[in-house]
Amino acid sequence: RTSSTRLLFRGGVWRTGALRFKNRRVWGGGDLKSVFDPFCYEDQKQDRSAENPLTKVQPIDDQDKVFERVRCRQHVNPLSSRHQNLVESPKWTGEDRIFEDPSLPLYLDLGCGSGRYLLQLAQKHTGEANFLGIEIREQLATRANYWKSEFGISNAHFIAGNINVQDAWDAILDAYPGPLVAVSALMPDPWFKKRHAKRRMFTEELVKKITRTLAPGGKVFIQSDVKPVADDMRMKLLAEPLLDDITPMSPTAGELHETKPTRIEDEDPSITELKLSWSWLMANPSGILTEREIYVLNQDDGKVWRAVFKKKTL
Repeated sequence: RTSSTRLLFRGGVWRTGALRFKNRRVWGGGDLKSVFDPFCYEDQKQDRSAENPLTKVQPIDDQDKVFERVRCRQHVNPLSSRHQNLVESPKWTGEDRIFEDPSLPLYLDLGCGSGRYLLQLAQKHTGEANFLGIEIREQLATRANYWKSEFGISNAHFIAGNINVQDAWDAILDAYPGPLVAVSALMPDPWFKKRHAKRRMFTEELVKKITRTLAPGGKVFIQSDVKPVADDMRMKLLAEPLLDDITPMSPTAGELHETKPTRIEDEDPSITELKLSWSWLMANPSGILTEREIYVLNQDDGKVWRAVFKKKTL
């Protein structure tokens, strides 16, 4: 049993004293079970009858590996001077390249947090794609790279930096040898106050860069447990003529509404009506949940708004 300030790997199963399910503290991977299983919204709440896919993570050895919890702010101001440093271009080629096969399709996760979601996804698709996480908090990116090295996950890598700093996007992605086939922004910092909205990661300029670099047929996956934030991201993606909202065509699409609807001052009534007409994905299409999703979906009234877009093929 671990303390709440430690993260423990035992036999390849993630265990943390910080996770709670229905107000019960979880000790050990066996209790996580099908919280990570996909595609049925209700089934994504705790069900202890299914196999835990996290057991597929290969253990480092037979000994427990204990890591101190990284201490960092939950939300950081991306506009502060300390987060305006230029991002170095990754080494895509050469003997010290970050991926074994840099010609594979690339999945990019913006604001990847601890990196657990991306590591699980990378292991699930070993040999099929490379997975790159961008995280503004350097401590988290450093720890995630340590984890992927210890577990031998060669198709994942993490970069510390602010993706919205001038030239950061080009520095990271322009020289990548393979195609960019998917981009995700999962549970980005919401920055609720109106005066703080400019701090949100998902900007119009970022959407333009994503659209420009994304391969034809590539997808953009967004999600948030704050509906105004999900609405804001979706509106920005809808403004791009090369992106199609394919959410309504998904077999898991359905209606999802706020318990207490949020009203936005001075919003055009037609925009409000459009937002109310949207359907949302009832499940994470990757089949793996983020830590924030686990927490939210195990609340009595927890909801996650998800949408997916596809770049048109010309």
